Amino acid sequence: MGAKAKSISYHKEVTLSPDHTIRDVVSIFSRTRLDAVPVVDEDKKVIGVMTKHNLYKALLKGAPLVSPIAEFYARPAICVDEDMNFGEVYSFMQKKELGQVVVTDRLNQPWGMVTKMSVIENLRIRSERQARELASLLDALENGVLAVNSRSVITVINPAAEGMLGVRARDVLGRKVADVLPHVRLDMVMYNGSVRNWHKIEGLPGVLAKYLPVYNQGQPGGAIAVLHDLTDYERLAQEFESVKEMQQTLATVLDLAYDGLFTVNAQGTVTTVNRSMLDFLGLRSDEVMNRKVEEILPELGLQETIATGQSDLGDVKTIRGNRCIVTRLPIMRENQILGAVAKITFKGLNRLPDLVKRLEALESQISYYRDELSRVTHTGITFDDIVGNSPPMINAKKMASQTSRSLSSILLLGESGTGKELFAAAIHNHSGRRGPFIKVNCAAMPDNLLESEFFGYEGGAFTGARSSGKPGKFELAHQGTLFLDEIGDMSLPLQAKLLRVLQEKEFERVGGIKTVRVDVRIIAATNRNIERLMAEGKFREDLYYRLNVIAVRVPPLRERKDDIYPLAMHFIRKYNRILGSRVRGISPEAMEILTAHRWPGNVRELENVVERALNIVASGDVMPDHLPEYLQVRSGMKKHSREAEAPGLNMNSGIAGAEKELILRALAEAGGNRSKAADILGISRTKLYHRIARYGIGYKQ
Repeated sequence: MGAKAKSISYHKEVTLSPDHTIRDVVSIFSRTRLDAVPVVDEDKKVIGVMTKHNLYKALLKGAPLVSPIAEFYARPAICVDEDMNFGEVYSFMQKKELGQVVVTDRLNQPWGMVTKMSVIENLRIRSERQARELASLLDALENGVLAVNSRSVITVINPAAEGMLGVRARDVLGRKVADVLPHVRLDMVMYNGSVRNWHKIEGLPGVLAKYLPVYNQGQPGGAIAVLHDLTDYERLAQEFESVKEMQQTLATVLDLAYDGLFTVNAQGTVTTVNRSMLDFLGLRSDEVMNRKVEEILPELGLQETIATGQSDLGDVKTIRGNRCIVTRLPIMRENQILGAVAKITFKGLNRLPDLVKRLEALESQISYYRDELSRVTHTGITFDDIVGNSPPMINAKKMASQTSRSLSSILLLGESGTGKELFAAAIHNHSGRRGPFIKVNCAAMPDNLLESEFFGYEGGAFTGARSSGKPGKFELAHQGTLFLDEIGDMSLPLQAKLLRVLQEKEFERVGGIKTVRVDVRIIAATNRNIERLMAEGKFREDLYYRLNVIAVRVPPLRERKDDIYPLAMHFIRKYNRILGSRVRGISPEAMEILTAHRWPGNVRELENVVERALNIVASGDVMPDHLPEYLQVRSGMKKHSREAEAPGLNMNSGIAGAEKELILRALAEAGGNRSKAADILGISRTKLYHRIARYGIGYKQ
């Protein structure tokens, strides 16, 4: 209670002198509604106080209204210093049982009066402020707090407790705890008045609770439950154990490595050394670890690697009288150099050519699988990883980047094969959300499975369901991002359920009754015309407007032909690693053909073309004759060769050639999807597969 007495006093200007009359007193009391007024002398110093009690006594004695108050006012006045804080004033008035006191300054001049009403008003203001502060504190706590009164009625529940207990405040406040939360046994604490320390609540795995009684004048007047969610800690503990296992595995692998290995941090201090290196140096681990590398092997030149960030993949050096091959690589994260690693090959150099070939093959495979893992999980994909610097692509990436940290839904629009899934992953990784990136392909899943995939199910919910139940994609994506691909193919009943989750942020599992609350950011994508689907009654307008808060259009490849060359080079580098080829680039003639094509299959079709070319050519440049036949035919390359074959026209071969070209065109327009290509051609998939096999068409699906 830090307020000073002078800040809560009233009517500083209202005073009386001994010469004032009883009539003056009646007038002042009527005007100010005070019960007492300080009496001052000629120097304005307090000499007494005139109270209503004094007034009543004077009137009962029959004193005329014109009588001065000199013989009637009380003296001396009960005063408090202006600098006394509110708590001291309040305690003083309670102890003396006073209805009011005079507040004076250091010269004993009055500041005003502190009355019971001013004390009560100040207490009310402070109580309201403290209540607001307490409510804000409870809302901000990560721990859950649940409180009941002496009748076991719930009076307080904060958001953290709502989430842990799976209830809403409006459903439980004012109700008995035993009726709505029977597993929270606060009644036991109120019964025996003892504290129950941290324990697990039955039916709520991962939640610890502590119960404390609240006393009122020595008697239990309620109880409080403090809840703690162990989920994050258990996950961190598991991650920590995984890291320890990984470190142990890494240490074992390094000790078994054929080459000597060194790692240093950004200051050049040794952080890792393997057994082969220690044997080569003739030193113990404690003689090497945490020392500067230049003190041990200055000829390695790792300081230069740290300073420049440049790699050196095979420098021949003489170290301690032995010819060695030294490889130096910087350790980097987000363009920041964290250290460097050195690999020293000093054994069996006569077998080096074979070892180098085997190592290169292994490194290519590792690089390929790392890329594939990144592509599947989208771990670490950023907007810089999406190839394309044409104006339409820059605009699309800029829009997606600017809105990535928003909580609003994003709708990605674009044709099949344009890279919408990469955009979704980049948006998630740039959003700062802690949860995972979960993808659902709405077109690839039957309607009867889609609901259980979205919302999960309880054990025994339907025939074939796991007895333990299964969480759905919404639960898995909690605090992360849920990517709904091909949203235009979702059935209307499921659209309605999805809309409810987007609006309420909660749902029930299939076959369940417990409400699950989630924090999920939605990114949807489609290559269909949603407006047309709405007009046909196949897509809900309210869901469309809910998803289409932020729309990002991913342009087709034909609108960004400046990106064809960098994309083709990106795929060449990718398939060089996978196939072990050494293709340098694309010839101008082949590039002209690629640029002229309209790319109905977009980036996916371009990747198929490059992959096919690198299966044909192992080195040098991709030439026009390395491209698929349907591209060569469209460019006119095959015109002369076909005219040369004109003599001896054969109807069967002509029909076969036309049929093959139609199949190639359909596959191109379908982006390699054979089912869609069959629909375009108006034939069954079985017939299409037979013709693909007959004509030896190697178009990738």
